[in-house]
Amino acid sequence: MALTLSAANPDHSALNRPNDPRDPNGISRATRSGGTGAQTKADRAVTKLKYAIWVKAWKDASGGDASHELEFTVSGSAITYADD
Repeated sequence: MALTLSAANPDHSALNRPNDPRDPNGISRATRSGGTGAQTKADRAVTKLKYAIWVKAWKDASGGDASHELEFTVSGSAITYADD
C-alpha cells in the first residue's frame, strides 16, 4: 500500500505530514500509483482508520495542548508527504 499526492497540484504536492489533527491530511486526495480505483479506496480506508488512531493518541499525549507535536506516523499513513 503506497498512496501519493498529486505532483501536478501545488496544494497537494506541498502538503507536509500532519503533526496536529487540525492540519490537512491529504487522505481524500491521495491515489495509489499503478493501482485500481478499488485499491485506492481500500488504501484510503485503512489510512483513515490509522489516522483516527493517531488523532486519539495525539489527544491523549497532548492533553489538548496545540503546541504538542506528535507527527502522523510514516507507517500509519502510507502517504508520501512533501517533508518525507
